[in-house]
Amino acid sequence: MSANFSAAAGSDTVAPDPRVEKAVQWAIEIANDPKCGYSQGAVNATPANPYTGSREGPDYDCSSLVYHAFTHGGFDIISVWQKTNPKYYSRYNGRQYSGDADTIWEDLQKLGGFTKYYWNEVKDNLMRGDILNIPRHHVAIYAGGGYTVEARGVNNPTGKGRYETGDQGGEIDCYPAQGRGWIEVYRYTGK
Repeated sequence: MSANFSAAAGSDTVAPDPRVEKAVQWAIEIANDPKCGYSQGAVNATPANPYTGSREGPDYDCSSLVYHAFTHGGFDIISVWQKTNPKYYSRYNGRQYSGDADTIWEDLQKLGGFTKYYWNEVKDNLMRGDILNIPRHHVAIYAGGGYTVEARGVNNPTGKGRYETGDQGGEIDCYPAQGRGWIEVYRYTGK
């Protein structure tokens, strides 16, 4: 499904906080921009996966898209990651600007206001702006209407992605949320 979608009417189509809504809208705009594609950055490149460009824009990987979206929304999660993960940050010699799927919950806790749920607790009650995670593997933003907005890279269901800057098809897009193996959901509750 294209990121140009209109979520079905329902309680999950409006984020619980204007900053969360701003994050979701930004992520959808990135998904709609053909200049923005998938990359895990040159620092993570291998011969089999010759990543181009930066994972910090205009290309993103799954976690950098979420970090940038929520920072754009007004949650300074990138600064939290940089300040509280010095070993991780130095591992990339400063070439990785934002965190990963395995650091996001720790960073959201330090930021404050987010609550962690397990998928089975909330899978039938998702809220727009929920962060869906398979720790150490993949992360996405729930966009409403049963869909996520996420960076899935060259192995996305369209089969059109390539290791080139920009989107060759489906690299950053909206996908059905259910049946994907999500384990944790992080929701802004203000608590």
